[in-house]
Amino acid sequence: MFCIHTIVNQPITSNCFILYDNTIDNNCIIIDPGSKNVGTIVDFIQKTVLIPKYIILTHEHLDHCWGVNSLVERFYIPVVCSKLCSEAIQNEKRKCSVFYDNKEAFSIHCDTISIESLDFVLSFSDKKVYFFNTPGHTEASICCLVDKCLFTGDTLIKDMKTITKLPTGSAEKLKKSIELFSKMKGNGFTVYPGHEKKFELDKYDILKMIN
Repeated sequence: MFCIHTIVNQPITSNCFILYDNTIDNNCIIIDPGSKNVGTIVDFIQKTVLIPKYIILTHEHLDHCWGVNSLVERFYIPVVCSKLCSEAIQNEKRKCSVFYDNKEAFSIHCDTISIESLDFVLSFSDKKVYFFNTPGHTEASICCLVDKCLFTGDTLIKDMKTITKLPTGSAEKLKKSIELFSKMKGNGFTVYPGHEKKFELDKYDILKMIN
């Protein structure tokens, strides 16, 4: 059975998702590992006897990528993200880590696979992961769809206005991304956002996010 395990990143709370289907194989994908200490992620992977294959980043901010260096060093796996995100994670200011605490500033230099080079589709176990560019929160922001599960990062969070005032954010580009989500309604998608709880896209008045 396809499973999604949620871990709340620390010390800045955000959502990390681990995707797997151990009726098919032991492979897993880690989305947005933003914990400074990845012990909780590693413990779950070991307990469930999973093999990490990819890390997916919805965008470059530190509360979504803080654990990347540790996980890449441990599991030797690539990071899948937008081309712009692969550039941004190498920059302390773009990740906002230098603004959180200058002592905690870090950069990420690892093997990356751009969604553009994949033609926006990644094969995983017996699934397909479909990617969408969704700028607004940052220029590098993406979302991904697996079956009926839509992972939106910080572009779409229930009952919260999307922040566009950080580096490369754009209220105008966010409107187009929200319009894309609006067109996706009617398909029974469940949204797994970068913060807070999951929700049903069909039941959500998404246009209020830009009105």
